[in-house]
Amino acid sequence: MHDDLIRTRRVPAPAGLYMDHVNVILLGRGPCALFDAAYAETAEEVIGWLRQAAPGGLQTLILTHHHRDHLGGATALCEATGAQAYAHPIEIPLMKARQPSLEVKPIEDGERVRAGEAELEAVLTPGHSPGHLSFWWEEKRILFGGDNVLLPTTTSIAPPTGRLSDYLRTLRKLLALEPRIIHPGHGSPVRDPAGRIRALLAHRAQREAQVLAALAKGLSTPAGIAGDIYRGLGEARIRMGTNMVRSHLEKLVEEGRARDEAGTFRLLER
Repeated sequence: MHDDLIRTRRVPAPAGLYMDHVNVILLGRGPCALFDAAYAETAEEVIGWLRQAAPGGLQTLILTHHHRDHLGGATALCEATGAQAYAHPIEIPLMKARQPSLEVKPIEDGERVRAGEAELEAVLTPGHSPGHLSFWWEEKRILFGGDNVLLPTTTSIAPPTGRLSDYLRTLRKLLALEPRIIHPGHGSPVRDPAGRIRALLAHRAQREAQVLAALAKGLSTPAGIAGDIYRGLGEARIRMGTNMVRSHLEKLVEEGRARDEAGTFRLLER
């Protein structure tokens, strides 16, 4: 059985962050692999958990992307355990900018990596970040998906490092893999991956329609459109929504459906 090879720790977020937790996922019985390192502030908590959950030691730290909730504890964790960190080459400079002393080896798209008892394939899944990696355990049809397919929340796409057009291609790419289960970076395991991915694609299409409607009635800035779409949901939700709206606007510009006039957006006649 694979279930006893995969252990997830839900690490509470420091105060003041929008997401209330992040998952770190341990794979293997002997020298293990860990997906992501949680926050800098929670490094000692994760290290303490690993002493109990991975008595055979930690060999590999797989960093799906450079965001602080996944990278933060990496340097402390590697120093405490001797684990080697890995990430996609696009992400490594972004990681080194935050943690200069962290030694990170590159993993390319399609490369196979040994993680505990499993052989995984690295899958480049950009959108949430430019070099975001997911990992595919084909034998078990299990995907370690990072922040791509979350339950019950949706994935934030924040320009300039987030790009919605890439994210939508990533969702379709993951749908084609036909995973049986997805272990995500936040929230619960996704046990109906196809249904969840289709729901996320539909949600993004609905949000695009709302952005187009807002542009059509004269709203022209990400903040203004977000205030209209997320009205009544509170300032924190509107701030998060502003990034998402900006990503939709940038996609419309890429497709020739809107024009960016120094941060003010206009629909183009078609």
